[in-house]
Amino acid sequence: MHLNLSGRSFLCRVLQIRRNFATTCTQKSTQGAKLQADATLCGRSMVEMLGVLAIIGVLSVGAIAGYSKAMFKYKLNKQAEQLNTVFNAVARNVHSFDNLSKTMDITNYFIKLNEFPLEMIKNDNSRIYDIFDTPISIEYGVFALYTRLIVSLTPNLDVKSTENLEICHNILKIAKENAGNIHHLSIVGNYGQEEQSYLTVYGDAYITKGNLSFKELTLDNIYNLCTSVIEKENPHIKVIWHSKGNTL
Repeated sequence: MHLNLSGRSFLCRVLQIRRNFATTCTQKSTQGAKLQADATLCGRSMVEMLGVLAIIGVLSVGAIAGYSKAMFKYKLNKQAEQLNTVFNAVARNVHSFDNLSKTMDITNYFIKLNEFPLEMIKNDNSRIYDIFDTPISIEYGVFALYTRLIVSLTPNLDVKSTENLEICHNILKIAKENAGNIHHLSIVGNYGQEEQSYLTVYGDAYITKGNLSFKELTLDNIYNLCTSVIEKENPHIKVIWHSKGNTL
C-alpha cells in the first residue's frame, strides 16, 4: 500500500506535532523543577535563619578575640624592640656626659642624635613613647658621690588587669636581658608622695648580699614587683646606669 503525497504530508505533520509537544513538555518540566528549586531556596524558616545568625555571631566573636590577642602580642614584641633600642643607646653613651655638673633631662640630646625611631617621637621632643604610649625620659643625675644615667618609664598601670601585668612584666624582662650593664632598676609606686613604695633589683655586676638581683629574678619576684605598682598613683620604673663615682 502506497501513501499518496497528501497522505505523506499528513503523516509528517503528525510527527512534527508530536515532536513539538514533547519539547514543550520537557521545557515545562525543566521550568517546573527550577521553580521548585527556587521555592526551596526561598523557603528558609525563622529558626534556620536564627541558627545561621547565631553561628555567624560566634565566629565573629572568636575572630575578634583572636585578633585582639594577636595585636596585643605584637605590641609586646614591638615594645621589647623599642626598649632594647633605648637601653642600648644609653649604654653606648653612658660616659658621654661626665663633664656635666648638674642634674638635667637629656632626652632631647638622644633625639637629636637620631638614636630613636621616629615612631617613638612626638611633637614636644622632651619625651619618647613606646607603642603603649608609655612616656620615657632620660636624665643625667648628679649626686654627692656619683653620677648616673636614668631611664624613667611611667606606664599607665592604674587598673589591675592581665594586660597591665604583662606590660610591666615585659619591661622587667627586657631590663633583665640588659642586666650586664645596668646598675639597678627601681620600681616605684605613688611616686613623689609620702606613702611612696620603692623596690630595687640590681644588675649582674653590682650584686650584693641580701639584695635582689636580675640573675635570681623569678616569675614570682616579677609578679610581686609589678603588683606593687599596679593601681598605685604615678608609677615609675627607673632603669639606672652607673656613670662614675661609687658603684652602689
